[in-house]
Amino acid sequence: MMSLVMTSNFVSAELQLDDVYFDPAIVSAGDSVDVVVQYSVDSVDSNKIANEDYTFDVKLTADDTLTKNYVTIVDSSGDDLVGRVFAGQHYNKVFRVKVADNAPVGDYQFELAGQWYFNGRAVDYAQSKKIIMPVKKEGVVLGVSSLTTSPAEVRSGDDFVVLNSYVENAGEKAAKSVEVSLILPEGFKPSYSNNNRVWVGVVDAGASKLATFNVNINDSVEGGVYNFTYDFKYRDSENNVYTKEEVIPFYVKSKPLIEVVKTEGSSVGGSSSKLYVTIKNVGKEDAESVDVRILKQSSQPFDFDIRSDYIGELKSGEEGLAIFDLNVVRGAEVKNYDLKLMIRAKGDGDEGDDNIYVFNRRAKFEVVDSLFNLLFVSGLFGLLGVLGYFYRDKIAIKKGIFRKK
Repeated sequence: MMSLVMTSNFVSAELQLDDVYFDPAIVSAGDSVDVVVQYSVDSVDSNKIANEDYTFDVKLTADDTLTKNYVTIVDSSGDDLVGRVFAGQHYNKVFRVKVADNAPVGDYQFELAGQWYFNGRAVDYAQSKKIIMPVKKEGVVLGVSSLTTSPAEVRSGDDFVVLNSYVENAGEKAAKSVEVSLILPEGFKPSYSNNNRVWVGVVDAGASKLATFNVNINDSVEGGVYNFTYDFKYRDSENNVYTKEEVIPFYVKSKPLIEVVKTEGSSVGGSSSKLYVTIKNVGKEDAESVDVRILKQSSQPFDFDIRSDYIGELKSGEEGLAIFDLNVVRGAEVKNYDLKLMIRAKGDGDEGDDNIYVFNRRAKFEVVDSLFNLLFVSGLFGLLGVLGYFYRDKIAIKKGIFRKK
């Protein structure tokens, strides 16, 4: 039995609003509730008692912001008392309200406004009382109950990471037409187009459904915790549409990240030279067994005796130098060449990271001229020098500077 909160004065208080009952007795969000108000008469002196000319009418209204936002009063008048009112009798009046599925747990406040009528005309002052309806359970409570990934440990640069998200309804009412959208932070994107939205369907109270997403993670994403936002859209049993967001922390583990920071090297066609490649571990995790390899393309005019150089360990923030001997084919076109590098590194064993990471990078090497051209030019200058010597000697003889012996 629910007690009433008295809030108003009465000039004519013959009719009392004694008690309030709710059906169901324990109200949950999403319920349609019968609010049953009980009346009785506390005075036999009034000429209103047992008088067919007098009736008493009561209306139910929302009395606070919470109630106005989450409760719809389907029937605000109920079944009016008509005819004679007898002393000592109890009268029940039933109002019907609908609590929204997304209504929070709490106390919802209504006002009962009562008025005597004489042959349909209002007499005396209106009576009013407060009624509190506790909503003790939430209706539809959608959320992510658990999240698993494949691979189990996610690192920057991983593609096609599988997110198995279990959508649970911890409320008392079923949710239907449930649709889940995954909103990703910067550095993350769906592996497939339109993969950030999943249709779940009906999620019964206390049940869960699987929603699977696929995500790519950029190399630039550092290790740490990121917020993934799940946006729920669903309907209740009466097809009212609701939305809800839930933020789930997502952990990305650190890993080595090897970048090429400088390349130096140039030569002429038909000769040998060295290529210097400076690399740096810009990741947050140390790298072990770092190895740099040149991937030669068939169209490039280079030969290599050894195509790889072993660096070893590179701590986070540390640089290393790889040196390669290049033989430039005679007649190589003069230009800058873009060489492909494959850098392999093992994760930090002290951190339990035994993964092998592969980084595809680039290095520049310039062919500045051809050895044949250089020899030709050198020979040409030599020939011109000899010719110049003889020409000078001949002029000198003509002028008598030198005498024949």
